[in-house]
Amino acid sequence: MSEGGLIQLLPETRRKLEIKLPGENHPVYLAVGFLVLVALLFGGLKVYSSILKNNLTTLDEEGTALEKSRDRAFESELLVLNKRFALSSGLIDGHIIWSEALVKLQNLMPKQSQMDTFFADTQARKIELKGRASSYTVIAQQIASFLSEEAVLDIDLNKVNSLSSGMLEYDMKIIFDKNKFLLFKKQL
Repeated sequence: MSEGGLIQLLPETRRKLEIKLPGENHPVYLAVGFLVLVALLFGGLKVYSSILKNNLTTLDEEGTALEKSRDRAFESELLVLNKRFALSSGLIDGHIIWSEALVKLQNLMPKQSQMDTFFADTQARKIELKGRASSYTVIAQQIASFLSEEAVLDIDLNKVNSLSSGMLEYDMKIIFDKNKFLLFKKQL
């Protein structure tokens, strides 16, 4: 301060220290970023796990409430009914359907032939017919038609009589396969 009381400022001698390391601190930054990512992932999974546990608890409580509200007597009756239906459907599948057999028989008979009496015996697997036909040719056509049906095993023509009206009266016995002729099976 020798010169007239003025303060003299010295030139700035402060220097900035810059230390440069090769690669700087990138591995440290990456490790910290990875740890933050793992921590966030762990926290997210923990929250998701607790949400799933809450949902599981809620579903378990609903299941318990539903179990308590069941009517066990009604359920047992339904099971019995289901078993009865299963038995009934088995019986129906193996049931003899005479209407189907009669339709087959009618379709196999020629128009010039007329059935007078019809007797069927399921156990003996036979049908006895008494009928009328206009000629021997019609009776032969009828026999051929019956034999064309795969369910018919044999035909026995017992007698043929001539009537005063010119018609022929015949007695016929048809032996059939019960499983093909009488049982109603659904065609798939």
